[in-house]
Amino acid sequence: MAVVSRIDIHCVDNGSSLRWTQGAPVCCVTTTILRVVDSDGAEGIAGYDSYTPAPSDRSVLEALRSLSPALLGRDTSAREALEHDLRVGVVFPFSTAPLSMMDVALWDLDARRAGLPLCRLLAPSARARIPAYASLTTMDTDQDYVATVARAREDGLAAVKVHAWGEPERDIKLLERLRNEHPDLTFMHDAEGVYARDGALRVARALESLSFRWFEAPLPDFDLDGYRDLTQCVAVPILPAGYAMWDPLQIADALRDPPWSAVRSEASCTLGITGLCEIARVARSAGLDFEPVSYGHTLCQAANLHVMLAFDNVGYFELPYPVEPWEYGVVDPIRLGPDGTVAMPDGPGLGVEVDQEWIARHAFATVSVGP
Repeated sequence: MAVVSRIDIHCVDNGSSLRWTQGAPVCCVTTTILRVVDSDGAEGIAGYDSYTPAPSDRSVLEALRSLSPALLGRDTSAREALEHDLRVGVVFPFSTAPLSMMDVALWDLDARRAGLPLCRLLAPSARARIPAYASLTTMDTDQDYVATVARAREDGLAAVKVHAWGEPERDIKLLERLRNEHPDLTFMHDAEGVYARDGALRVARALESLSFRWFEAPLPDFDLDGYRDLTQCVAVPILPAGYAMWDPLQIADALRDPPWSAVRSEASCTLGITGLCEIARVARSAGLDFEPVSYGHTLCQAANLHVMLAFDNVGYFELPYPVEPWEYGVVDPIRLGPDGTVAMPDGPGLGVEVDQEWIARHAFATVSVGP
């Protein structure tokens, strides 16, 4: 039996900052990278992006350091027991970030040992490709959006998600202009939960008339009654942001009277690959599509991509656009194919290899636990 013998954690600040709605502060990005080594020398990796007001966030690194005794010496295939063992007799919750990273790294390690892409370990019949959409950040002017959408289209993307400014009337005018200039593109709009209910309804009705594919995060995730009212008033599909409600039991309870048209989540904000697969099953049992988040560093993209490929109720892969700023420290990034799809990575596990020398040079904090 192989057990976890060593844990290496690196924090990298690539100087990135961004926002997805004008009313929010700019977020500084820190990527934490976890490397798990077992007693046979096999390795697994995982990544997590922090979005914080100040740069160089160490909180996830310190959480992983604190929880490392739960991982060291653990059977590498005993993933499902990890959270259970941490929660027995404990009523307060742990942060999902370190738990998700440990889960993803163990899945990656197990799939590498099996010589399989992770999605094939999850589902032998996993598909090989999935359509992608360009996910834009908030920009300064209408013309910035127009130019960026045109570039995305030239790059082969047939679908684009807009993060506008968070002002209903101004946002509607922008979205109308984009639709008029690109009548055959698939569009989504993500409001990041900043609209009041009346503003959300006005925007939803506009998106309905503009034939948008979906309206994401019009309200805060926990405003379930607001979501239920909105979905009953309009035909455009309504999705949550997908970050706040991370427990599959919590989501299953909400779906007794579905507040959304589809379910959304992300591996880093639930219990990793294990939790994301469970949420996909919950959505499927409710007869709903599942559209995970896959924005972020290549390692974060890959974890979500493998779950997307393993389930047939997922429609799109979210590709941060432009994608190049999210590929730091990676040898083989995830790129768009000429047909507008993203393919299953070639290698085993996540199919992503990090440049260890680059990480070592650029890490502002490092922790190693174990021999």
